[in-house]
Amino acid sequence: MNNDRLDALIKRIASEHGIVLTKDDPVLMMHTLNEVLLEQNEKAHAELLSKYEAILQESFNQWHTVASKKTNALINAHQNNSGRNHDPVTDQHMQLISEKIRFAINQDIRGLARISRQAAIMNLLAAVLVLVSVVIFVFMLL
Repeated sequence: MNNDRLDALIKRIASEHGIVLTKDDPVLMMHTLNEVLLEQNEKAHAELLSKYEAILQESFNQWHTVASKKTNALINAHQNNSGRNHDPVTDQHMQLISEKIRFAINQDIRGLARISRQAAIMNLLAAVLVLVSVVIFVFMLL
C-alpha cells in the first residue's frame, strides 16, 4: 500500500475514532490484506467478464449464422412455392393483358380506318367538284 494512502488512513482513523495507529499496527496489516484481496478479486472478475463477453459474442455469431441460413432457406422456399403457385395466375393475367392490348389496337385500327375512309370520300368529292368545275369552265370557253 502506498505510504501517502496509509498516512491518510491513519489520520482518518485518528480523527473519526480518536485512536492513533502506527504503521506496524496489525489493524493496518488487515486493511492492506483486504485491499490486496479486493485488487485480486477485481482482476479475477475482469477476466471472468472478458471470458463471458467472448462466449456471448461467439454465441451471438453462431445464432446469427443459423438464423441467416434459416431465413435464406425460408425465402428460397417461399420464392420456389410462389413461382409454382403463381404461374397459372401470371399466365391468366398475361392473357388478359394481351387481350386488352389486342382490343385497344383493334379499336384504334377501326378508328383510323373510319377516318381514312372519310378522308378518301372527301378527296373523291373534291376531285368530282374539280372535274365538274373544269368541265363547266371548258364549256364556258367554247
